[in-house]
Amino acid sequence: MGSFKYIRENERKIYEDRGFLLKIQREPITVRVDRPTKLTKAKSLGYKAKQGYIIVRTRVAKGSYRRPRPTHARRPSKTGLYFNLDISKKKIAEFRASRVYKNMQVLGSYLVAKNGQYDWFEIVMKDPILADNKSAR
Repeated sequence: MGSFKYIRENERKIYEDRGFLLKIQREPITVRVDRPTKLTKAKSLGYKAKQGYIIVRTRVAKGSYRRPRPTHARRPSKTGLYFNLDISKKKIAEFRASRVYKNMQVLGSYLVAKNGQYDWFEIVMKDPILADNKSAR
């Protein structure tokens, strides 16, 4: 496992670079990526660099779920504006990616970057037909 040690060192340099965060802030919410940012993490989740496997980067807002405040007539004393959802940000990111790529199966995901407003996750997805078919090369 000697080569993965050097790969991890290069990954750390990417995160320390401020340009990486500025670049992904300008991207849409869900975007397909050519190759994984964290190769070691993607490989541990089952990613292979072949046809049928893709990486999707998804942005999830930080903070709790907020409902709009009622503005008409009399309001209840307990409006319930903020809720703590029982689902993690990681699962929300996986759900959003699976909604965009309906034919793909989610293998797993990992945190890529975060700032004060958003978390970015990369989701490893596979096409069950292409990835399992041995003749599709």
